[in-house]
Amino acid sequence: MLVMASIGVKHLAWTSIRKDTNGTMRNITLVLAVITVSFICAACSNAQVAPSNKFTAADIAKLKWIEGTWRGMDGDKPFYERYKVETTALVVEGLNADGSVKGEPDRFELKNGEFGQGEGDNRSAASEITDDHIQFVPAVPGKMNRFRFERQANGTWRAVLEWPATSDKPARQKIYIMEPWKP
Repeated sequence: MLVMASIGVKHLAWTSIRKDTNGTMRNITLVLAVITVSFICAACSNAQVAPSNKFTAADIAKLKWIEGTWRGMDGDKPFYERYKVETTALVVEGLNADGSVKGEPDRFELKNGEFGQGEGDNRSAASEITDDHIQFVPAVPGKMNRFRFERQANGTWRAVLEWPATSDKPARQKIYIMEPWKP
């Protein structure tokens, strides 16, 4: 929609300039309008998405596809995790190479319509849940990275982690392919 609006404004600007070569003031006004619209569109694309507070147990049930034991690769280093969907929670256990549990599990829980994990500034919560993905965003804007889990047709899924640009680093993304694994 924004692309179409942008194309329409560019066409309007070109038509105006072509038809009225003596209307300098009108052309300057139009150029300023195009620049203003460009800045507004850029600001909209960087807007922070807020966590939803409208989720139910039925939404959490859509995540059944992620249940199981998985292996991901961080460069040449494998890591292992087990995911289990409960009625209103997703439990994530880190595993050792022999399948034994490594540390305490993480719990993403449904509370007051919000599905998330962590506390205070270190809290991530879902902004969207569908049959094939879940998107997590920082509960406190600007405090953490965004991440999503995406179901793939071949029985794997992708964990996509995204960090916004900061004053000393550009925006970054890291993708892990999670494959079924039997210890």
